[in-house]
Amino acid sequence: MKTNDSRHGQALVEFALVFPVFMLLLFGVIEVGRFVYTDNALSQAAREGARLAAVEARWIGDSGLSCVASPGDITAANPGAHVCPADLDAFETDVDGAVNRMAVGLGTVPTVYISCNAGNRVDPPDPAPSGEWDETTVQYQSCGRNGARTGSGDLVSVRIVYQYNPIIPIIPSLSRTASATMAIN
Repeated sequence: MKTNDSRHGQALVEFALVFPVFMLLLFGVIEVGRFVYTDNALSQAAREGARLAAVEARWIGDSGLSCVASPGDITAANPGAHVCPADLDAFETDVDGAVNRMAVGLGTVPTVYISCNAGNRVDPPDPAPSGEWDETTVQYQSCGRNGARTGSGDLVSVRIVYQYNPIIPIIPSLSRTASATMAIN
């Protein structure tokens, strides 16, 4: 017959064997949830960046009467107005801002690439992105570069790169990407 002391000792040994496995499973489930959330947030951020780029790419450098500097300037007094970025830098800033507004909980997304098709209206049209993402700078192909105008139906792509840092120290940091392509209105 076992005494109370030996039962406590047996329970302590069982706990010592089971507890690390339980904690590994618990933190594994948490890490998988964080990873799925990160991928979903990155996909949504890329879509929002591409949506904004598709809306603004056609108006880079335009200064018409219906142009405003920011979405806050579109009021009941000018309901048909649209945002016209002054130059490529303003366009890039607007797209970066849209991406980062949608990456809630991830912090700042440091790397955002933008690519437009070459404006080639042949059948089939040049794809965007061309696959030639420049890893050091934002690569504009015809998004207003050298005075080129993008037109309705051209394509614009946004690709973002994010470094995922897991909370479990035995899992290495992972580079995650998301991209979206939309037609310019």
